[in-house]
Amino acid sequence: MESTTNKFSHNLLTWYDKNQRDLPWRKNNPPYEIVVSEIMLQQTNVPKVIEKFKEFLTLFPTIQNLAAAEKSQVIQSWSGLGYNRRALMLHKFGQEIVNYHQGIIPQTTKELIALPGIGPYTAGAIASFAFNKPEPAVDVNLRRTYMRYFHGQDQALPMNKLEEAELYTLIKSSIPKDKSSLLHNALMDFGSLICKAKNPSCESCFQSKECKFAPLYKQHGQKALFVKEKKQEPGISENGKHIPNRIFRGRIVEFIRNNPGTIEIQILGEKIKKDFTNEQEWLLTLITKLEKDGFITKEINEKHIELQLSN
Repeated sequence: MESTTNKFSHNLLTWYDKNQRDLPWRKNNPPYEIVVSEIMLQQTNVPKVIEKFKEFLTLFPTIQNLAAAEKSQVIQSWSGLGYNRRALMLHKFGQEIVNYHQGIIPQTTKELIALPGIGPYTAGAIASFAFNKPEPAVDVNLRRTYMRYFHGQDQALPMNKLEEAELYTLIKSSIPKDKSSLLHNALMDFGSLICKAKNPSCESCFQSKECKFAPLYKQHGQKALFVKEKKQEPGISENGKHIPNRIFRGRIVEFIRNNPGTIEIQILGEKIKKDFTNEQEWLLTLITKLEKDGFITKEINEKHIELQLSN
């Protein structure tokens, strides 16, 4: 297996040397900037992150600047990225680093995972990308790539604890000495450009001769791909289509970013839901949850409500 993983990594790094994407967080950035990029990239596409990454660092150039900022400033800066909870987590992360780690981001996954908003993947990503530690950053792209190449399986999820451990060991064994950051960057580009979730480029892939999945895809096409069944998120109908509550929550936060102050509850509803009618109770439930989660403050006065981003 060792020679197989070595060959896989060697071929991948050779390809990456000529085909790597030019991304602003790959220019010998300090660890803080790597953390910002990783949090942004979790659920937002690369072009949008490129735009917002530069803007965010202009506002908060250091982790000390981030920690000292008002919560409302950080939430305001997150406009356009979606999943606003990440803004709060990043802010708490910065405060934790400044208050309890002398402004120095830890290098080990054990220390990183104990910090606010940092899960196993993000801990591995920071350790690898920021500090070049041989720690796997196992996300859906790496799962897919390794399961296809080494096991001929597109179905990387769900996995039990034993399978997770085996995959972690496999990925770790493929990391060349002192090239963890380089390999992980190569894997990200490979998963985005070639070994895609849909329509993978198996016919032209430089790894196809050794890949155990390529023959299956060439024979069966899209039928060889694993399609994860999506569960319907809690939400409500808008113009006949089910929309998750998280979308409406995002719309509320975005409205407050641009229009803080007092507004009639009915008018607010019409601003965030296209066919809003007699749904004030539902709307106020979302607002109350946003307040509880630390995004906003509210004051209700009969038919009106005053809304501000939290400080």
